[in-house]
Amino acid sequence: MPDSIKAKLVFDESSHLGAFRIHMWHRYRIWLMLRTALSITLILAGLILLMTRGPNPMPVLMLMVGTFALLRPLIWKIMHARNLRQLPGYGQTVVYTFTPDGIEINGEDRQGKVRWGDLFETVPCKQGLLLYHAKKSYTWIPHDAFDSPTDFQAVTAWARRL
Repeated sequence: MPDSIKAKLVFDESSHLGAFRIHMWHRYRIWLMLRTALSITLILAGLILLMTRGPNPMPVLMLMVGTFALLRPLIWKIMHARNLRQLPGYGQTVVYTFTPDGIEINGEDRQGKVRWGDLFETVPCKQGLLLYHAKKSYTWIPHDAFDSPTDFQAVTAWARRL
């Protein structure tokens, strides 16, 4: 196993595509399933009430709330992409150097070091690696940023020792 492994990516929407969805599923899985079930139930109940009792405020409200709840992930994704574009390092190339002790981050105008023990949590998945700094603050390293699958597996092994 090498002493260090590098991952290189451009910090933009395309490199982070899907990371927000993975983060939300990891953190709020039960809530997302409940919200989806409730929103579908509201839409169906609203349609049934609309057909049986005619147009009145309650079925229309149920349809509106159910539709909004069902579209909420899309709204979150749009807001996340907007917030990502406003970050100072957006569009810059970032090189992550992973070692058994931690991570060294080198961007075009920022550098930093993080020890594995300083991270809140690491979540490896087949699309990449989520590195949590806090419960809701994370860094996403996509699988494609690594030179090979074995490099990704080695970094995942180092992260699991957290």
